[in-house]
Amino acid sequence: MSDASNSQQQFPLEFPVQVHPGYPILPPISTTNHSVEQENSSSNTNNVDVECEKISIDVKDFWIKLREHINRERLKSYDKHGNQRTSNKVVRIFVSSTFTDFFNEREVLIKKVFTALRDEMGPSGIQIIDCDLRWGVPKDSTTEQTILACLEELDRCLEDNGQPFFIGLISDKYGWVPKLNDLPKHITETYCWIDGASITLMEFIHGAFRRNNPNAFFLIRKSENLLKNLPEKYNDKFRDKDELSQKQVKELKSQLSEIISPEQIFSYDCSYNGLDSSTGRERVKIDGLQEFEERTKSFLNEAIRKWYPENFKEDNSINIEEKEMNTFLLNKTQYYIDRFDEYSTLFKYITGDHTDFMLIKDKLETEPDKRNGQPLMALSSQPGDGKTMLLAKFVLDIEEKIKDKAIIYCYFAEGTYQDGSHFILTNLQLKLLKYLDDNNIKSPKTNERFHFGDDTFLEDAVTAIPIPIIIIVDGLEKGDLHHKRNYKNEFPFLWFSSLLSNHTYIIISTELNSNLHQTIRNYSHYVLEPKLLTSEQRSLYIDMFFHSFNKILESEQKSLLLDNKGGEHPIYFSYVCENLRQFGDYSLVTKRLKTYPSTLDDLLNFLLNEAYEIIDNRPLTDAFFKLLLISDIGLIESDMVNILQHYLNRNIDENNRIDVNQMIWAILRRHVKIFLDTTWIIGSQYIIFRDSSIEKLLRQRCLKDDVNEIRTLHAFMAEFYRKYSSMKDIATSRVLYHYEQGHLYQELVTYLGSLEGRIVTRYDRENYLRRRRCRNTLGSVDTIDNQRAYACNVCARKLKLGLFMMQKSPCIICSKHIPPATSTEIPLEKREARLCQKHGTNDYSQNFQCIFCKKLQPTPTGESSTPGRAPLPLYICCECWLADGGTESHCSGFALD
Repeated sequence: MSDASNSQQQFPLEFPVQVHPGYPILPPISTTNHSVEQENSSSNTNNVDVECEKISIDVKDFWIKLREHINRERLKSYDKHGNQRTSNKVVRIFVSSTFTDFFNEREVLIKKVFTALRDEMGPSGIQIIDCDLRWGVPKDSTTEQTILACLEELDRCLEDNGQPFFIGLISDKYGWVPKLNDLPKHITETYCWIDGASITLMEFIHGAFRRNNPNAFFLIRKSENLLKNLPEKYNDKFRDKDELSQKQVKELKSQLSEIISPEQIFSYDCSYNGLDSSTGRERVKIDGLQEFEERTKSFLNEAIRKWYPENFKEDNSINIEEKEMNTFLLNKTQYYIDRFDEYSTLFKYITGDHTDFMLIKDKLETEPDKRNGQPLMALSSQPGDGKTMLLAKFVLDIEEKIKDKAIIYCYFAEGTYQDGSHFILTNLQLKLLKYLDDNNIKSPKTNERFHFGDDTFLEDAVTAIPIPIIIIVDGLEKGDLHHKRNYKNEFPFLWFSSLLSNHTYIIISTELNSNLHQTIRNYSHYVLEPKLLTSEQRSLYIDMFFHSFNKILESEQKSLLLDNKGGEHPIYFSYVCENLRQFGDYSLVTKRLKTYPSTLDDLLNFLLNEAYEIIDNRPLTDAFFKLLLISDIGLIESDMVNILQHYLNRNIDENNRIDVNQMIWAILRRHVKIFLDTTWIIGSQYIIFRDSSIEKLLRQRCLKDDVNEIRTLHAFMAEFYRKYSSMKDIATSRVLYHYEQGHLYQELVTYLGSLEGRIVTRYDRENYLRRRRCRNTLGSVDTIDNQRAYACNVCARKLKLGLFMMQKSPCIICSKHIPPATSTEIPLEKREARLCQKHGTNDYSQNFQCIFCKKLQPTPTGESSTPGRAPLPLYICCECWLADGGTESHCSGFALD
């Protein structure tokens, strides 16, 4: 036996070979060259003495021996579900087929099936990674490299999932059959190589047959209709020429139902539909793959749920918020690259080592008296420079390293604007209270346990806790494009004096020159600005990203990407890599890399122009982007077809209606998905923009600051939520938002006063109406400048029908009960709703104007009032009276201009 290792040259893999637990680590690889599409080739390497399954090339005998081999292997135990120990799981889906004849099916899988599974499984902590080897094997690959590119990826699936999620595609090609003397001994021994098996069949054997894999699904293409219409020049790409291969693939189809359960096999029809050159390379176009798509998605959906049932249980004992946050952090750090300087600065800050920091004093010199309090740390940069990824990694690390030595509280606004100040504060206080109770720390004021509801609880708790309190807040600025924010009235600034101490460390991420950034400047703080990515960091990101999908960039391609200056910004890099990952033709990758612009705005415009061209339906695409742009929390995915259908047909008669169905929406979404993300709010999945860069760019391209169009869009969405939305539980809050954002104030107030608006929450009612309250100061009581407010008898009856208006004297704004004069010390003028001349009438001595319908009515007097038809005097509660600060009486009318 010759020593094979002496003749081997080492091939410099950038990542260690990953094999199934129990398999030996593979030794270096020899450099026999082989083209991916080569059929039945052999090289002139010396014969290598190997131990493997040697089977006769007689087809019948081959399958008899193969079946015996499979039966022996099935005696082993393969019941493990992988090595993943976290509640969040990675599901790798391996697609196996011959290379030249399944381009269309692979496109359906990667762009439709796997996309849909990601959206559906993500909220349950399942991350879908597709193993698409269309361009995972570079040109000039050695025989060993080609084999390992396929089988090592299967080993990664085995390692993560125990039994791989496996899709096998079969038609009329058997595939390349390597000769035994082309294979080094370590490959034949490690994978128990079957002499005469093609690479594709070896994938079937290794990933499904040997282990009786319940997660394997085989799809057999019935090719009669395709082959009879196929141009002759493409015959070789879709059908084997040699007789042996034809017999092998025929026997494979025959044997499959005896090796794998019939429930794991599906045969499908398809048809030839011409040639397509849209990718820059002529390809056969196949139609009729809808059932292929649906059956594959259905099988994988069911298989994943059976394999990881714990991820789909509704277990109330699990802290859902913690699970969702953990999933968010893991997703954000999936492609984290080390940023040593920035990470070290953050760690020094929370450990009190500030000797190298430059303190920026509070601009207004209004710092609280606690001079020993720790300054804030502002992580400041332009959008897309990796702040969230850095903080997510930092949180994951410190929770592991110092979780028992500090209280760590983090808040990451996941994707959308949420008015979360009180939510953040409440969760922080609960965390502090738990520590106090767990450690039996009592209040020094009462010598009893702390009470959450005490006015001074936060300050007292911070003072009593002896360990560091680390607060990390990211994403506060989400929604600033839609809302005017006063950050001094939000977390943490509203409670800053209570939080400040020598052991409280607060890190806040912010965009440079933003409203939040200006607010931070009012407080003493340190600044950390992330550096641009170095070439080395970018190289690591490329390797990590493409390796996770089993794709490899050649050195020239990698250099083109590294030399692009736009890649110094993480967000630019992520767009390019994601777009490149979905690019289907490996032979054109180099050309593709040369087309990417070097700035983020130019790149986004380039990708948008491409998407518009491919979709070829500008009204539909514009409508989607515009409607998403005007929403602060995104659009509910389950309503998207309904929304687009009504919007595009809003001014069209019945005979010319535009059809928008689920397929049209799926096509649209697939081509704009790179710009989008999803998030969950109260059990519903929302579509949102991926980041603020694309949102700002689209706002310029689509809306162009057209006030009238923006108003029209908001009016449409308000009407949609009132009449057509399937999500009635959130519809009322969206109606209010769109009326206010569209400056449709009359409609807003009318809606809140209607029967339909009676289910609006008190919180929403008081907030929206307080913002619309007139700011005019009142004059002397019962003059034209200070008139009593009434609702006419008709409007009064409507108000009284709502449960929130059943009380005799409701507040005009929040609907709270106003106590009678005999039971309150509040002066009458601070309880009666009164109006300025603008919202009253010029003839106040004779008439009053109903505050709701604006109709004039005779002013009621004791004797002239008709029983049962008297108007309703309106009141305002003390909280609403004082809501905007100050002590002067203001008009209770609503500013509708």
